[in-house]
Amino acid sequence: MRWKRWCAVGAAVFSLWASEAHATTVITFGNDPQPGDENILLNTGLSGNPIFGVTNMTGLTVRFTGSETLTAPASGQARIEAIDGAFTNLSVDIPNGSFESLILNLDAMANGTVDFIATTNTGVEFFNNVAVGGSGSNFFTFTTLHEQRLISLGLSADVPLQFADAAQFRIGGAQLDVTATPVPEPATMLMMGAGLAAIARRRYRRQA
Repeated sequence: MRWKRWCAVGAAVFSLWASEAHATTVITFGNDPQPGDENILLNTGLSGNPIFGVTNMTGLTVRFTGSETLTAPASGQARIEAIDGAFTNLSVDIPNGSFESLILNLDAMANGTVDFIATTNTGVEFFNNVAVGGSGSNFFTFTTLHEQRLISLGLSADVPLQFADAAQFRIGGAQLDVTATPVPEPATMLMMGAGLAAIARRRYRRQA
């Protein structure tokens, strides 16, 4: 029957969407440079919330937002700190833009865990309870799959962990004016499938 074929097509479409909608971001423990990566220049000596850096090749603005006043010290390694010496959360994005990868090094003040949230042009992914050490070096590399693009990457330390700084930022595939194509919610997909099936049944009955 034709309506059964329509149902099968709808189910296949939904299955394909479901597989593509998940696992769009990968976290790698360590410094894993990607083709076309750029350094994010800080060292401005400025303080505020947010504060801004600039990519070293394309000159794009990168925004750093936290829950307290941040600073980018003018001396030493390019890094983000808090005015009071410790912070617990940070978000990185390109105003009116997106990117494909991000590398950062977290200087944790003790052993603990951190939660990451990756927002892409098609959804949100969480990486919870990721272990970090108090040795002063915790590199993480985030990359996207299926031609997805990162809109922002956020991190939040789990109590009582705090960070002394975040440094050695590298960003890949950064660009402006990227318009994301919305992905229908599962309920919307199911409604579309049911509607197609109903139309097919009516046509089948008329032809019978």
